[in-house]
Amino acid sequence: MPKFLILMSRPDHYAQWDTADETTRDQYLTDLAAFATAVRTHGTLHAVLPLLPTTPPTDLHGAYLVDLPDQTTASNLTNLLPSPCQIREAQDVGIPITA
Repeated sequence: MPKFLILMSRPDHYAQWDTADETTRDQYLTDLAAFATAVRTHGTLHAVLPLLPTTPPTDLHGAYLVDLPDQTTASNLTNLLPSPCQIREAQDVGIPITA
């Protein structure tokens, strides 16, 4: 099954998070959980990587490493995420992800 790196990116994500109310934050986290559940239904969720703010600021704020059947499935599942995503197929070089 192919591996995909899913990169979440949104301008001013950290500023929006800092000013978001509890309902908005709860919905954001619910959407992340729904994505994780859907990935586990269709493949494997290897890593969830929330990124800390950087200087200078970037739009990239999170990433997932997943195994999914194909690019179409990956694209469909990213519709569950609360931020726009870039999907990159990753090459498996035979090094185990877990020891």
